[in-house]
Amino acid sequence: MPIYEYRCPACNGQFQKLVRGFSDPEGLACPRCGNSNIQRAVSRFATIKSEEARLEAIADPSSLAGLDESDPRAIARWAKKLGKELGEDAGEDWDEMVDQMLEEELDGKAEEGGPGAAPAKPDNLGWA
Repeated sequence: MPIYEYRCPACNGQFQKLVRGFSDPEGLACPRCGNSNIQRAVSRFATIKSEEARLEAIADPSSLAGLDESDPRAIARWAKKLGKELGEDAGEDWDEMVDQMLEEELDGKAEEGGPGAAPAKPDNLGWA
């Protein structure tokens, strides 16, 4: 039995319905406004990639297009994307490790006062 998602054009609400068979049930109406003129929405889906497809995606040179290697934040975003592609092979703490390395890099640039340095934080202005 599939679960379908529906959208109501009257109130812009969305809801899900467990359906027997593959056709919309009779008398289906929006639970928010009661409108019976609803539309089936396209649901999100996931695809499972083979190990080979994952490695090909990582090795694709276009994945590095537009990457500014002098920007630590851009490198961190790329590394997190890489970690998602690697899945559990990267380890559970991959994002945490990338964040820690980024923080150390930004702290080092702040001490040097070089490009990409984090702005100095005033002591008494209540930075959050």
